[in-house]
Amino acid sequence: MDFPTTLHLLPLRPWLLLPETVLPVTIKDRWSRRVLDAALAAGGYVGVIQIQDLGEEDGIPIGRFYTVGCLARIHEEGREAEGLHVRLEGLTRFRVREELPPEAGLASAVVDYEEFAHDLTGGGAEPEEWKLEALKHHIVDFGRRQFGTAGALEMMSPRQVIRFMAQTAPLSSAEKQALLEARDLQELIDTLAQLLSLNYLTTTPDSSPTQVN
Repeated sequence: MDFPTTLHLLPLRPWLLLPETVLPVTIKDRWSRRVLDAALAAGGYVGVIQIQDLGEEDGIPIGRFYTVGCLARIHEEGREAEGLHVRLEGLTRFRVREELPPEAGLASAVVDYEEFAHDLTGGGAEPEEWKLEALKHHIVDFGRRQFGTAGALEMMSPRQVIRFMAQTAPLSSAEKQALLEARDLQELIDTLAQLLSLNYLTTTPDSSPTQVN
């Protein structure tokens, strides 16, 4: 599939967009709405990216963009006084090759997808099912202990839990970027387990399968 090589860039706080995920959001600030309107007019794709050293000036995010982001297809759901409702469909990651001069205050860049071609083919190391189940168990158990229930997480598949936690966990921008740049699902699981252990969990998934007697 041919994707645009020039993208408008959208810093999305506080969430992380990953390939193979869909993120429903309501965009309230005027600058981000202008980014999405420009991206819709240009074909419906936008580059979701994080900012280092995040600041703000006149309602516009300022700072240095990370060099890896996620291409999103924009699905507009409606417009109201409270904001623009969209679903952002994560397709594949990209690397910024050149940031272009802002036009009307909107950031854009020349990007390349070749490095992440396996995002579209499901390539890379596949984790063993017991590892997926083990990480889900720790996440769900943490939710039950902290909040009395893990909510919708209990009904999700292990893969859904992992991607959901990667997208929504209250981690730093550098930690989220480490998740985004994981080579494959196995590395995403290992990185997420380590970050959750450092920040929230008291233990990480065991390194050997659970024994069933």
